[in-house]
Amino acid sequence: MSEQHRSRIYAWVCEQHDEPTAEYLMSCLAPAPLSDLVTKDFLAAELSRFATKEDMEAGFATLRSEFAAQRAEDRRSYADQRAEDQRSHAGQRAEDRSEHAAQRAEDRSEHAAQRAEDQRVAQHRHYWQLGVILAAATPIWLQTFGIIG
Repeated sequence: MSEQHRSRIYAWVCEQHDEPTAEYLMSCLAPAPLSDLVTKDFLAAELSRFATKEDMEAGFATLRSEFAAQRAEDRRSYADQRAEDQRSHAGQRAEDRSEHAAQRAEDRSEHAAQRAEDQRVAQHRHYWQLGVILAAATPIWLQTFGIIG
C-alpha cells in the first residue's frame, strides 16, 4: 500500500472515529494490500458491523485473517503461474534449441555438398589444364628429341 493511499484511508478513518481508533484501525490494515476490497465503502461497511471496541477488534482480526488468506491464495496462484511460465519457457527454449540444431545440421550438410562440388570442379579444372599443357608441350618435346621431324 503506498503512502498516498495510506494517508487517504487514515484521513477518512479519522473523520469517522477518534485518532487512537484510527491509528488502531490503520495498524490492523497495515499488512493488507490496497486491493478492490480495501475501499472506503468496504471499510464503512466493516466499521458499521461493530458496536464495541471488542467487537471491532474481533471483526478486524477476522478481516486480517481474510486478507491474509487472500494474500496467501494470490501468492499461490502467482507461484503456480510463474511455474507454468517457466515450464512453457523451458519447452520453448528446448524447441528453439532443437530447431537450431536441425538448422546447423542442414547447414553442415549443405556446406559439405558445396565443398564436394567445389572439389570436383577443381579436379576437372586441373585435368583440363594438364590436357592443355600436354597438348602444347608434346609436339615441342617430340620435336626436340627428334621423334617427329
